[in-house]
Amino acid sequence: MIKPQRLFLLILFISVFGLAFGQNTDSIRLEKRERYRQNHKPALASVLSMVVPGAGQIYNRKYWKAPIVWAGLGVSIYFVADNQSQFIRFRDAYRNRINEIPQPEFDGYSATALKAERDLFQRNRDFAAVLGLVGYVLNVVDATVDGHLFHFDVSDDLSFQWQPSAPAPLQGFQPGLTLTLTLQWKTN
Repeated sequence: MIKPQRLFLLILFISVFGLAFGQNTDSIRLEKRERYRQNHKPALASVLSMVVPGAGQIYNRKYWKAPIVWAGLGVSIYFVADNQSQFIRFRDAYRNRINEIPQPEFDGYSATALKAERDLFQRNRDFAAVLGLVGYVLNVVDATVDGHLFHFDVSDDLSFQWQPSAPAPLQGFQPGLTLTLTLQWKTN
């Protein structure tokens, strides 16, 4: 059994030992982070997002956005594929009905109903494709904007003040409001 005094000294030794090594690795980590910040290029974030959707967000260190991009594009691709397969199914059924080829699966549909279903799935496929394209473009725009705002730093000296004011009267009393926003910009 370990005595309480020895246990206390062991914990103290491990804590001091851990803090000594933690500061060294933290300073190395800070140097790497600063080097990364200085070498960050917004154009590279744009190109990465164009080539692999979500890669620009990862490059900008906005890791949480990449799964959103992937999910949005994946859902769009799913709906394009599903509507395309249904479109082909009803297109072929409509062609067969016009050519009087029997299809027991579609006996409950008239020729106009088959054509209406075909058109519906075609419209839904096209709409899903447009939404996917919009999502892809938004992915690139988001990566570009985040890349340009990567160096934007709002310091602790951000303040907002407002106070009532009364300018010199022209034709009587004119109340007013003065707003002051103070930002401190840091450049690297």
